[in-house]
Amino acid sequence: MRRSILWWLLWGVLLLRALPLAAHEAQTYFETGVRAFSEGKYDEAVTALTQAITSYPDYAQAHYMLGNTYYQQHDYAHARQAFEHAIADYPGYAEAHYMLGATLYQQKEWSAAEQAVRQAITIYPRYEEAYDLLATLTEQQGIIPQALEAYRQVLALNPDNLEARLRLGIALEKTDQLAEAKKAYQQIIAQQPQHVEALLRLGILAERQKQPQEAIAAYRAIVQQQPDNVEAQYRLAVLYDTQGDTKQAMAAYSRVLTLQPTHAEAALYLGILQAQQGEDLLYKKQQKLPQAVEALKQVLERQPNNTEARYSLGVIYVGLKEYHPAVAAFEAVIATRPDFREAHYSLGVCYEFYVPDIPKALEHYRTFLALGGSDTRVQQLIEQSKRH
Repeated sequence: MRRSILWWLLWGVLLLRALPLAAHEAQTYFETGVRAFSEGKYDEAVTALTQAITSYPDYAQAHYMLGNTYYQQHDYAHARQAFEHAIADYPGYAEAHYMLGATLYQQKEWSAAEQAVRQAITIYPRYEEAYDLLATLTEQQGIIPQALEAYRQVLALNPDNLEARLRLGIALEKTDQLAEAKKAYQQIIAQQPQHVEALLRLGILAERQKQPQEAIAAYRAIVQQQPDNVEAQYRLAVLYDTQGDTKQAMAAYSRVLTLQPTHAEAALYLGILQAQQGEDLLYKKQQKLPQAVEALKQVLERQPNNTEARYSLGVIYVGLKEYHPAVAAFEAVIATRPDFREAHYSLGVCYEFYVPDIPKALEHYRTFLALGGSDTRVQQLIEQSKRH
């Protein structure tokens, strides 16, 4: 968007020569406003551009630049008015239609925004940024086929637009066009082998297609260049775990917890593996999980509302395979703190695998996601439940 703004800004400055002689004062104000805008002095730009419009009310370029200035200030109501004025003065002003669409997008008026962007494309059919915004708008409205077409138009105009290619791949996944999505990600990696987002999507896609070794390779490529990438480290841990590689799984879960000590899922699964190996989640190897339980119970006797201690108690119960007490502990946490995201996730795991009650598992998983949690397997489970 920034590139197109600057291009049309240059065009607007050149058109100043076409203004009548009586508009000389407006031109001076306009140039002052342009300089202030380019320096990020938006309040000064508004003042100068408003003076330009006062001197010459039909000054489409001044209305357009005023709209841009308001847009940069996130004042979308005034930006919208300015762009509408610019279009009224010059209906063929493609950039004004585009920026009106961008403003309406910010105001969440999807249909009106789409109409404005399509008008910009009608005026200027090779408008890459407009196709890109059109793709976002149609995807936002759930019209995926039109979004796919818009992304393809972007790439036809600019094959090196890797962001658009990535978003095309994600949209293709949404319509289960997995082979095409994979091709999109591979094309990105062919151009930029260390593209982390494309590698991540390729790994997630490989998981969906039951190709664990491909997924592991993708995530390893990420952590080689970004050892602190929590999501890639966690996904590696889960894959090692499901493949029965306990040693690598435990090491990867430990790395996740080093990077993000509050990562509930890593703590839970590491606790289970440690218990299976005779280790202790909270204590050194020579100590016993039952001792941890007693210690936490003593803490809770003194501090009944200590939700962190109660949550840890639930995790240890899972490690001991005492699933009903674990459920009781997690439920008690939620009774005190309904927004304790990790407790909802842990309850979902317990109800899914250990104390079978799938409706309850789905209920807690949905709450976990609503509170900002992220887990592809859980999201897929919920999507599958909708189809049954």
